[in-house]
Amino acid sequence: MNSDLNKLYMIEKTQKNHTPIVEVTHLTSGYEDFRVLDDISIFAPEHQITIILGASGCGKTTLLKHLIRLIQPWSGSIRLFGHEITSLDEPEFNTILKDIGVMFQNGALLGSLSVAENVSIPMEQHTSLKEDMIRKLVEIKLDLVGLRHAIDLSPSELSGGMRKRAALARAIALDPPLLFGDEPSAGLDPVTSAGLDELILKMREQLGMTVVLVSHEVASINRIADHVVFLDEGKVLFCGPLKEAKTAGIQKVDDFFAKG
Repeated sequence: MNSDLNKLYMIEKTQKNHTPIVEVTHLTSGYEDFRVLDDISIFAPEHQITIILGASGCGKTTLLKHLIRLIQPWSGSIRLFGHEITSLDEPEFNTILKDIGVMFQNGALLGSLSVAENVSIPMEQHTSLKEDMIRKLVEIKLDLVGLRHAIDLSPSELSGGMRKRAALARAIALDPPLLFGDEPSAGLDPVTSAGLDELILKMREQLGMTVVLVSHEVASINRIADHVVFLDEGKVLFCGPLKEAKTAGIQKVDDFFAKG
């Protein structure tokens, strides 16, 4: 980032209500000899919705994969809840994962299982709750996303929007304080997309979550984002509040939002 953006970064970090629950510093990474992320420094304030955005191929999904340690960086730091995850061993990182929910781009529901069985997976893996209690909690999570009626259906019987809601119910199964998502509204019609956005806002308020999403949907970003990270060719063009991104006078950022 340039000096002005670094100044903004440090100011926001120190504000009382802008504690970064996700913090990436000087991250450089890629695949084999191809560099994808170049000296990335970004943060996501607690209890806010942060959107990682930018043109196709700019490194958005690669950055998200680093945040859940699907990829190890070449260099740099990634801190979640104040813990440096790049140096944790697997048991230590698995403990942190219990506090993280993930919505994958296409839902990633298991087709051989019912909706209820999909949502119950985190509870079965990470708790010692009995089957009847897990069933009750699954019903509560599906109620939250408006899918109680679909509890015993298979993923193939759900519409695209319903699959996204079921994936969200699974992601919040353990009431995680941090939720990651990759293009949650991709492939949805405008009405269904808006409904999913409202649901994410509701979950943030009811569960007090910090949310970090990858998105290229301008309408969705305008509806839900508090904070944005704009990537361009593997570098950070802007990291800060959405309203300030729109007035920063950065041409590529202006062009992106003009599409909406």
